[in-house]
Amino acid sequence: MLNRLRNNDLFIRILFTMMMIALMELGRHIAIPFLDPQGMKDVLKENQLLQNLSTTTGGQVNYPSLFSIGLAPYMTGMIMFQAIKLLDIDSIKKMSEYQSGMTQRGITFVLACLQSFQLVYLVRQHITKSSYQIFGFDANAVSALVILVTGSMLVAWMADMTVDRGMGGAGILIFPGIFEAMPRSLINGQGLGTGFLELTPTILIVFAISVVVVLFSTLFLNKSELRIPLQRPMIENDFSESYVPIKVLAAGGMPFMFSSALFMIPGYIATLGTNQSYAEFVSNYLNFNNPIGIAIYCGIIVLLGYAFSLMNFRPEDTAKTLKESGDYFFGVVPGKQTQSYLTKRLMVLSTFANIFFVVVIGAPLVIGMYIDGIANFSFVFSNILILVTILDNILDQAKVLYLRTQYNLMEL
Repeated sequence: MLNRLRNNDLFIRILFTMMMIALMELGRHIAIPFLDPQGMKDVLKENQLLQNLSTTTGGQVNYPSLFSIGLAPYMTGMIMFQAIKLLDIDSIKKMSEYQSGMTQRGITFVLACLQSFQLVYLVRQHITKSSYQIFGFDANAVSALVILVTGSMLVAWMADMTVDRGMGGAGILIFPGIFEAMPRSLINGQGLGTGFLELTPTILIVFAISVVVVLFSTLFLNKSELRIPLQRPMIENDFSESYVPIKVLAAGGMPFMFSSALFMIPGYIATLGTNQSYAEFVSNYLNFNNPIGIAIYCGIIVLLGYAFSLMNFRPEDTAKTLKESGDYFFGVVPGKQTQSYLTKRLMVLSTFANIFFVVVIGAPLVIGMYIDGIANFSFVFSNILILVTILDNILDQAKVLYLRTQYNLMEL
């Protein structure tokens, strides 16, 4: 029995994933010395930008810990590198897998340094002063910065290991943080016009029904896909039709991991005191109880939906692979025309997905303009979308691995 489990790929991957999640939770609770936990908590409670980014990237900014930065630098670095790869640059396209990995790690390191510096700067008044200095800076502040950057790079390594040897990819590591934040988002909102929601019996019933509808709608759309018939002249197969699938929710839950953070960046800049008229505009319009603010927020989700759909499906790479293998779509010339054909189909499906996103996220915000607290539903729904898309992909991966364990070549 034990020997069979050792050779069971599904069991090993599940065990490895659970170990990574446990390490992630452990790191989120290893306190950084030299910092006053209560003072840091009071300061960061007012910074909704960091709070929201931390929630959707597995960080911990409620108190100073080794993994306070979370997956934000890793995920942002991955997105930036994928966006760079979409550009028609020969030197980027000719990179080996090792070079691509090192480049992405370099971007992650720079982002980790920047975000760690921001966090240390915000809580600088609550760092125990040292009698030593490093390059003119307080030694304890520098030590805290180094610890945060080290923790962030360790999380990036854990994410890569989970992708390679675990299940669910890097997204599985943010599960605990999202589950922990959902009750807080429902009751207290995320600032910028959202506030306390009193959980009356009526509100709880409406919320429960809404969650069920959003949950099943997301599951249905995440399973839905367009199957484009594929002509394969080099392969004859009478048993099934070959096709290229394009998922309706090709972007997954990625747009919601960054939409709130992007929406709050102008407000964060305004707090730096750059321009009074700019600060007034941000204060009056960029919030969740103003039609303009809601429209801008939904617009950010739509743009991210299209962007992540292109990054995840990659029409150019698919068209190139089809051309190299000799496969093609009926009536479509291989190469650039195939790429354009796939891109158009992807954009149509992404439009349907974005309409769904806007309805699910935008409707509670609009209703919240007239009924206090209902806007908080929007943030819970976005977390549900993230969790469902990641969990559904995990189940699909588990199914494939399970079927592989049932396949015995000697029985054929």
